[in-house]
Amino acid sequence: MKTSLRLAHVGVLFIGASSLFSTQCARAVPAPAPRVTVRIATGLPGMTFKDLGEALVSAYAHVMPDIDFAVVETEGSVSNLTSLQSHSAELGLALADVAYMGYNGHIPEVRTAIRNVRGIAVLHPSTVHVLVSRNSRITSMSDLRGRRVGVGPAGSGTAVTSAILLRAFGVRPDEVHQETRPFLDATDALIRGELDAVFIAAADPVSAVRRATQAGARLLDVSGPVVEQLRVEYPFLRPATIPADTYPSQNIAVHTVQVDVLLLCREDLDDVLVHRLTTALFDVLPQLSSIRSYLKLMDVRRAPATPIPLHPGAAWYFREQELSR
Repeated sequence: MKTSLRLAHVGVLFIGASSLFSTQCARAVPAPAPRVTVRIATGLPGMTFKDLGEALVSAYAHVMPDIDFAVVETEGSVSNLTSLQSHSAELGLALADVAYMGYNGHIPEVRTAIRNVRGIAVLHPSTVHVLVSRNSRITSMSDLRGRRVGVGPAGSGTAVTSAILLRAFGVRPDEVHQETRPFLDATDALIRGELDAVFIAAADPVSAVRRATQAGARLLDVSGPVVEQLRVEYPFLRPATIPADTYPSQNIAVHTVQVDVLLLCREDLDDVLVHRLTTALFDVLPQLSSIRSYLKLMDVRRAPATPIPLHPGAAWYFREQELSR
């Protein structure tokens, strides 16, 4: 009898200990880590930044299924820099001249230098388009003096670049009736005769430019000694040509300038995450460039040459590529 009681007591202790051990093991299992979300600050509808951002989100989601990706629609380059600075986005697109000026505190509408940004890669070139209305007598940049000009939405790279070009061609800000409409609104206003000219900086072909030229607008040449002199102060702006027949009713090549587009990120992003994002970018590039023709203009040899410091995670990727050659 006593032996049976002892065995029963041992059994109870064993069951109790097992239950306690099981409970402790259950408590020791860590909770699953929350999913990371990467937001890409892009641009307005009808423009390359929006199209490219959406393409990147789709491609990234396919090769990095453990991360959530989202597009953030903005006015463009300046807004994207401030989104990175304020932690409203993890990635962003920007023109090279705007990124450099923002990082060094030279954008008038931004009070302080934007230092919480780092480079991932130089992407494709973006072309400056200056559209004038169908019956306009404007034949040169200096003819924009006294005209109604859509200079690009506030917060866009176009607004910064158009100001640089107007000043270079001797047109002061107070000599132009500047309007900061969204691009599609501006081209519609040009078609209706409410504007005399519109600036758009984006990779060819641009749907907003096509829409305007279909209605009779024409592209203005941006060329001559002024452009060569401008490059001394702004080396990011390079002479470029819009080939004939890129747009409706454009029968001859148009001389203009172009500037690189950059993929940027926040400085405080994890090195491993940025390394993965950089690796994935170049993994999906062949697929993206087969659909987005402007990406075929990307020179992968120049990809690390961002005018602001590279993020350590991106630099890690480019070092690996260099060592593997």
